[in-house]
Amino acid sequence: NVVEKIDKRLDEINENRTNHFTKTLDKIEHALDRVRSRADKAEANGLDVASVRTAISTAETAISSARSAIATQAGKTYPITVGTEETLRSNVEAARKALHDDLKKVREIVRVAHDAVRKVAVALAQIPRVNEVEDAAIESSGSTGAGTQQ
Repeated sequence: NVVEKIDKRLDEINENRTNHFTKTLDKIEHALDRVRSRADKAEANGLDVASVRTAISTAETAISSARSAIATQAGKTYPITVGTEETLRSNVEAARKALHDDLKKVREIVRVAHDAVRKVAVALAQIPRVNEVEDAAIESSGSTGAGTQQ
């Protein structure tokens, strides 16, 4: 039956998109972890990272909200009510539109999480001498290794 195929396809699309959103959010979270690590190093070297910590908290909340939205979306189904021949087309369209609208909302929530992590990176980059601290740490670890060989 064509309607059953369409119904199954809507479920597949929902599953594929929610899997994609989950992978995207994993990458966003990994980026946040890297920035958090840099902020920890900057703080250990005496730099003020309070604004970064605030941005990290905001980003964590956004990521948590996105994970929740993805989980909710993954559990949704879009059944097509089979009525008369005249209403079938509009019923299929209504189910497709509902899926599209819901996925659009989840995409926007994931985008908010992405923007929040970007703001964390920007806040860290705005701290004076943050990159000098990173470079000094790299150089000192490199020179220590060379010093032991002499």
